[in-house]
Amino acid sequence: MSKENLLRITLFVSVLAFNSVVAETFTLQKLSQTHKTKSVKSSIAKILHKRGLDADAAEALSDEMILDEVIFSEMLENVLQGCSEVKEEEVLTYLSKEVLFRKTVRLESYDYLLSMVASIIKKPLEKQALCKLQILASDNKLLNTLLV
Repeated sequence: MSKENLLRITLFVSVLAFNSVVAETFTLQKLSQTHKTKSVKSSIAKILHKRGLDADAAEALSDEMILDEVIFSEMLENVLQGCSEVKEEEVLTYLSKEVLFRKTVRLESYDYLLSMVASIIKKPLEKQALCKLQILASDNKLLNTLLV
């Protein structure tokens, strides 16, 4: 066998091996992302159901609020990672109230994020927290425009 043939065979085998690994990694990431996005909707629906709403009505309200699950989930994840003052349960409880009263949830709006965080922690925000919220709002706005 010549060196060229040996090189071609080696390259062909490595492409086959790495292609399956990349495809498997992509599939696992997509499955975990799908699970996360569904858990946001279902978490809001569960909170509404615990508050006395019918399970089907709670599910319908959360479906109505979250139009694009992937974008909303990513923006919510940005907020939770970037703003250490609030916890996931508190944010989901706040969002469930917003859904119940059919208010628009805008995680890409600085004003909305400020209102949400201030009502959750119930005290004035420091300058650092305000800067974080402004950065989060601009990140979420950019994310929203990129994914839409």
